[in-house]
Amino acid sequence: MATFEAIVSTYEGALLRYAHRLLQNRDTAQDVVQDTFIRLYRTWQDPFEPGPAIQTWLYRVAHNSAVDHVRRESRMESLHLKHAAEHAEETAPAPDQHLCAVGDEAERAARALETLSLRDRQLILLKVYEEKSYKEISAITGLSVSNVGYSLHHAMKKLAAALHESTPPPSP
Repeated sequence: MATFEAIVSTYEGALLRYAHRLLQNRDTAQDVVQDTFIRLYRTWQDPFEPGPAIQTWLYRVAHNSAVDHVRRESRMESLHLKHAAEHAEETAPAPDQHLCAVGDEAERAARALETLSLRDRQLILLKVYEEKSYKEISAITGLSVSNVGYSLHHAMKKLAAALHESTPPPSP
């Protein structure tokens, strides 16, 4: 028999990493993970036997919560876009000239990943970072297994194109 605390301690870190990579915002990712565990707590029955499907269920709930957040955020952003544009100041942080090559590559990959749609980003994160099988990704996203393969293939092509576009030309 698993306890609620044991499930939280087992999956919280992985869900937080997934949500953070998906949303690119640590606070929002924490909210998504908290919502996921609140939903688990509300459905909790004693004695609780999570079984092997608990991980898939948690990822699915986190995914849905993240998508809902992005939708809400998009609506709010469109409402405030005009106001923000009128009052925005042009401030950009100075680039750090001391980043190592590995840091540059990781940053370039993260920027390329950000250019993808939420769904494409999710598929890549689940496969590459979370090392989920197509079957697990299917259960989390609600896509068929064959659609996962097809969509993931196209998402990877888009990511490769974004990386190629962001590659600086070779120095002469």
